[in-house]
Amino acid sequence: MTITLLVLVAFLAYANGSNDNSKGVATLVGYGAASERMALIYATLATLVGAIVSFWFSGGMLKKFSTGLFTGGVELGPSFYIAVLIGSIGWVAFATQTGLPVSTTHAILGSLLGAGLVAFSHDRILWAALGREFLLPLILSPLLATVIVYLLAWPIAAAVRKPRIETEAQVEVAQSSTGVAVMAAEKTRVTASPAANTVHWCSAGLISFARGWNDTPKIAALCLLALPGKMGFGFLIVALAMAAGGIISGRNVLTTLSKKLTPLPLLESLTASLSTAVLVCLASWEGLPVSTTHVSTGAIIGGGLKNDPKAVQWKKVIEVVLSWIITLPAAALIAALAKWLLH
Repeated sequence: MTITLLVLVAFLAYANGSNDNSKGVATLVGYGAASERMALIYATLATLVGAIVSFWFSGGMLKKFSTGLFTGGVELGPSFYIAVLIGSIGWVAFATQTGLPVSTTHAILGSLLGAGLVAFSHDRILWAALGREFLLPLILSPLLATVIVYLLAWPIAAAVRKPRIETEAQVEVAQSSTGVAVMAAEKTRVTASPAANTVHWCSAGLISFARGWNDTPKIAALCLLALPGKMGFGFLIVALAMAAGGIISGRNVLTTLSKKLTPLPLLESLTASLSTAVLVCLASWEGLPVSTTHVSTGAIIGGGLKNDPKAVQWKKVIEVVLSWIITLPAAALIAALAKWLLH
């Protein structure tokens, strides 16, 4: 059972990295400041640092995602956590394969509920705590991110210097029937100021750092039973598996967020990146289980609304939001079935 739990925790961390690592750097790729490969490497390194740091600042999150949903005295055995992990892995892996940026936090929460309802009666679940400490932050965070980015774009526009315009001379040589003709042309390229680019890269790295900080204890909490007194090893497994998932399988979700929701010029990209970083860091410090998926997607949509509401791909936005809505019940159903079979 111990080995099974650890293997499943590693699988969930891998799936989480595949779906979540790219969310901090999606604005870099969307604006054109980085290639997909460079962005994924940068995000993975920052996430790894955040995952390691979370070991010292995650007491509240560990409690919430291990026993925080249930009344005292409830026995949560190995089969319970195995069912929770199966439910979470099943849904997050499916979403990642299809390119949907879903929330691992939602998946774990749904799996805890599904397995809990099968394992013991509904009166052992702390429904008030579910709404206040879990669902409320998850629902409000993307809405807050959208509004903040939309409102902040104007004052940030006044503070950020205008982009430089660089002109490059291009010389083309063409062969004609009368000889060789040399044609000169000018190519105009718009580049951001060094200060704006630096802030953009730093904020993207901070998002990835905060994501690792916020998500690692949620996953590590599911192997507390297998590693009593050795949670450092559990955090290390989660951190390494999360990094591997981002590097190997993170491109599908990155493409969705960076290219399929809305075009983002520098100003909107920078604002979305900064807002996401601040919100997720604050939530991590306070022990609030927000979803980086929801926050970053809401921020990107807010930037798109500021730039050009008509350019927002609303069909894709609705598809993403629907995937958020069904994540909790879908993961709950998978976990409940797994728990029933294991029982």
